[in-house]
Amino acid sequence: MAITVSDIEQKEFAYKGAGYDPFDVDQYLDQICDEMVAMQDRIDALEAELVKAKRELETATKAVMPVQPEVVRTEPAPQVGQASQTLETILLSAQKLADGAVEEAKHRADVILKEAQDKATELLNDAKEEKATLEKSAETMREAAKDFRKELLALIEEQKALLNSKLSLFGDE
Repeated sequence: MAITVSDIEQKEFAYKGAGYDPFDVDQYLDQICDEMVAMQDRIDALEAELVKAKRELETATKAVMPVQPEVVRTEPAPQVGQASQTLETILLSAQKLADGAVEEAKHRADVILKEAQDKATELLNDAKEEKATLEKSAETMREAAKDFRKELLALIEEQKALLNSKLSLFGDE
């Protein structure tokens, strides 16, 4: 009989003398339950993976195994010359498929490269615009600083002149 998490959680023990601390026992049983739940979840996940892998194996096996059509021969078996022609045709078809795949890959690469170049150009243009804006802002600040300096110097000169004209107030003439 399998013990379930529910069986462990509901189990009651009788108290006899100075037995184990019931709190410690309950706490340990809770840990066992948690571990059992985690293990069961892992088992379920592994079983699901196994089922998926079996399906994939079955699908791959079916894809690899050629379907054997019912052959009804109405003409004699091909001669060596015909077999080499068939092989040549198969090789040409395979080469065409490979060439097509290469062309498609080149086309995709060109598209990705073009998109990357467009994005780089856009980023560069944005950076140039931001640089121009910052340079304009810096120039405006420089002009404002020059104007402020001129006004401050003029104010200092005014105050100096005022102090020089009123020296008599300080007792110095």
